[in-house]
Amino acid sequence: MRCGKRHRFTPFASLSRHRQRDAFVRLRWKILGDKPIYGGLFTSHLVLDEPGRPDIYRQWFDFLFLGLDGRSIWNASITTGNLCFWERSQDMAAEQTRSRLTEAELEEEYRWKFSPAFHVGRQKLYRVIRSEPRRHAALDGLTIREYEEKVASEVLCETPPVIHESFRLDHSYQYGIGLEIIVDAPFIDRTVIEEAILRFQELGEIGWRSPVPIPRDHLPFQTEAEAMTAAARHRP
Repeated sequence: MRCGKRHRFTPFASLSRHRQRDAFVRLRWKILGDKPIYGGLFTSHLVLDEPGRPDIYRQWFDFLFLGLDGRSIWNASITTGNLCFWERSQDMAAEQTRSRLTEAELEEEYRWKFSPAFHVGRQKLYRVIRSEPRRHAALDGLTIREYEEKVASEVLCETPPVIHESFRLDHSYQYGIGLEIIVDAPFIDRTVIEEAILRFQELGEIGWRSPVPIPRDHLPFQTEAEAMTAAARHRP
């Protein structure tokens, strides 16, 4: 490869039907071999339904399954409405927090600092120094993290984001066709994944967004940080 040129892959969706079919058949055998673990509709490199794992840590999962046309592979990521709700609430909180600070304050807050650590031969290695969190007058004397958490709590109560169940396709993947799934479920398990696959197939394996939002009472009333703290308290 010539210097300065990056290797570019051909997306799976652009491969010949023959190459897609070959990959399809290989995945079909893998799914069949993994049936005792995942049930026979999909496979994954991740552990599913780990005993004793709190629900807060079961909010997403990556998996692969076969298309109905005999050659497509779906490279899927499934996420609960809870996690999407937390992520969008946190994004809103972060945006509000940063809007109260100047560019200079933000630059200073996130500037990386280094100090010499040791030498390896003639090479000097450095370690990153993490500065103590700064308190800002513009944030009511709180650190950025503290203020973001405060705003996130307010967002959940006053202006909660609207989340819809959906299937979003991405044809740029090297292996399979990307599929991002959002589901109305408290956590991800095999049943939720199987139901999502069957629903996607019933829709005709197309992109889709529910016209009706996930009900507010199905979504969290705590921030993600609060939920994680509560889960940690209850772990044996």
